[in-house]
Amino acid sequence: MSHVLMSTPELPQERESKPVVWIIDDEPDVAQVLARVVKTCGEYNVIVQPVPFDLSQALRMDPPDLVFIDLVMPDFDGFDIIRRIHEFDNAITIVVVSAHSTTDNAVHAVKLGAFDFLPKPFDPDNVRLILAKTQKEFQQRYSHAELKRQILTNDSYMKAIKGGSQKIRELREWIFKVRNVKANVLICGESGTGKELVTRAIHAGNGKLLAINMAAIPDELADSELFGHKIGAFTGATTERRGLLLDVNGGTLFLDEVNAMSMQLQAKLLRVIEERKVRPVGSNQEYDVEFRLISATNEDLDELVEKGLFRRDLYHRLKVLSIKLPPLRERAEDIPLLAEEFLQYYARAHKRSIRCFTAAALNLLVHKEWPGNVRELENLVEEAVILMSADDCEISKEQLEPTTTDLEEIQDNPFNIYTGEFVTLANIERLYIRKVLEHAEGNKALAARILKIDYKTLLRKLAVTGVGD
Repeated sequence: MSHVLMSTPELPQERESKPVVWIIDDEPDVAQVLARVVKTCGEYNVIVQPVPFDLSQALRMDPPDLVFIDLVMPDFDGFDIIRRIHEFDNAITIVVVSAHSTTDNAVHAVKLGAFDFLPKPFDPDNVRLILAKTQKEFQQRYSHAELKRQILTNDSYMKAIKGGSQKIRELREWIFKVRNVKANVLICGESGTGKELVTRAIHAGNGKLLAINMAAIPDELADSELFGHKIGAFTGATTERRGLLLDVNGGTLFLDEVNAMSMQLQAKLLRVIEERKVRPVGSNQEYDVEFRLISATNEDLDELVEKGLFRRDLYHRLKVLSIKLPPLRERAEDIPLLAEEFLQYYARAHKRSIRCFTAAALNLLVHKEWPGNVRELENLVEEAVILMSADDCEISKEQLEPTTTDLEEIQDNPFNIYTGEFVTLANIERLYIRKVLEHAEGNKALAARILKIDYKTLLRKLAVTGVGD
């Protein structure tokens, strides 16, 4: 069930086909005359905004395609309105209609993104000319919006990225923009935020996708895994291996936890990216390759670059396009529905009759920090479901809290009342790693230093215990 990222997505609403035209002018007579002229030019939904009005709310409720705006109004600064409209959506066409038609005003308005400038009193023919020029742009914009709506509604990869928060809507918009661009992508974010899910949405089944976790394989094997090797290239090389870079030719390679890559491997990868040629270990022959590279990191690569732990030149090659995924604590509004989805899934999987959480239990989930993000939430819900009785109907706050909350408590009473068994060494290690990760705010590199183990050892322990996945 780890493929679920968050709650049901908020899809773009289908708008009526008529372009929306706003008129913003503090002179009602002028605004009404302009509205009548626009309506004679075609099928437009014309809205004369009362001045002043709540711009932010109006943009959210019914965003315009075209705005006619006066510059000088007692309660509104026309230049500021232009700026704020384009901060909301720079594709909105803005036409300035003003009696203050100086060259300076016109230049300033154009610099802010105004499409045209009409002096007052305006000539209706000039209004018709402007509308004719924008008609093709409106048609293209609506076609693009309908295509986007269809993709977000029907595309299984986009539908998998679920959530109604602003950050998730922005993430889906970003994926829509970069999906058909072949540039390298760097996805940043804490563990459990859905980096592989986003990778699959970007790739969208377009050819071959191969993935490798750079932290999960020893350095001595990573070279062969990526670049391949010839027979006899090293001790134990009894068969030839092509390597992922040759296998993925024409497709997409996903390098997860690229921050764990050794400096030697970084140098070799940089050469492949720059020259588009691969030389297997032990071979004198080079092979041409062409692929898209998507990389993911749960550490700050800028910081690693400054410390000399990651090559600056490779870093810039990887992040032609980049995105940072929001942690679960920054989109807490998605937690209740996400938790309910996990609950229903694991109740069926483990044959439990649990139907819901208590209000106190949901409140606890919403206010937790979640250093392991969605995967930690999933693990917690599954654990609670497993420990429930077969005929229990709801999960309470107490049942979501750890059965043993402190290491001293284990020392005093190492008996788990829920399972009827003694707490195992694995339970103690799991609890301790979770506490250290919480202290490190989900930073695995810092947690490894606190635990005095190397980074890859910590990753292997996390894989076994299920903490912070």
